Amino acid sequence: MPRLLGRNYRLTLKDGDDALVYEPPMQIRFSVNVLAGNSGSLAEITLYGTSPGTREAIYSKFDGISLAAGYGEKPGMIFRGNIINLETGRDGVDTYIKFYARPTGEAQASAFVSKSWGANTPQIDIIREVAESLLLPVEFIGDFSDLPRALKGRSMCRASIDCMNEMAELHGFVWYLGANRLTIIRKRPDGTLARRNAPPHVISADNGMVGSPQIMVNGVTVKTKLTPNIAPGDDIDIQAKTRNFAFDKVYYNEMKRDPAGGNGVYYVLGVNHEGDFYGDTWDTSVEGIRQTAATPALAANE
Repeated sequence: MPRLLGRNYRLTLKDGDDALVYEPPMQIRFSVNVLAGNSGSLAEITLYGTSPGTREAIYSKFDGISLAAGYGEKPGMIFRGNIINLETGRDGVDTYIKFYARPTGEAQASAFVSKSWGANTPQIDIIREVAESLLLPVEFIGDFSDLPRALKGRSMCRASIDCMNEMAELHGFVWYLGANRLTIIRKRPDGTLARRNAPPHVISADNGMVGSPQIMVNGVTVKTKLTPNIAPGDDIDIQAKTRNFAFDKVYYNEMKRDPAGGNGVYYVLGVNHEGDFYGDTWDTSVEGIRQTAATPALAANE
């Protein structure tokens, strides 16, 4: 039945140039959490039906892991990183191997910066070079043109992750490691985060919304069919006919009734992809914050 519904995935385990690839009809369950912050992604991926010899080989040899999931012949990448820990066990009559993984694997953890930049170097160039040392394509979201130059130059000699965290605090941005890129998002003067210059992802009952969105005072949590390309920094456009309130001030006089009923554009703060190939779950949950007067629509350069 799931194959008739178009579900698809591709799990790849890597050790250098060696790779093991798993695809349907093998059973898989996963939860991949992506947040706009320095922690990056976290993934739990459980594969069923492997032999004892294969599980032993995986345990002793493979440390890289990636997962593409979605619908159709070309599922989208939702996670790429390194295996931190493994668990083997039995679920009823089925044996499984569970991978605990995150994008900050050995290559990122060991990345190191030892460099000096000359006087008047643009700060954006320093940020870019340090980010590139983490071995992923780098994406900037927002306007960094106001950053001052390093008037007296700058020197760094420590772990790349520590350098990125220091610069994030100093220059007002957040960053995270996603499935296929390192994303750097600028904070605006009012504390909100810049948005990608892209149309919002429309989420409605017509294109896969699951249940009703949970409406908070200034935010939303909504579930839709598994959508790999939604990421922090995007906008979503909620178009729901039903909704549930999930805050404790619904009776307060000072609360104004939202004429849109919780519908509208929200900024994506976090995404969780969950799947159970032979079960009911093949979804993406999105946590968003409401676009308000304090968080205006994007300017052309944002």
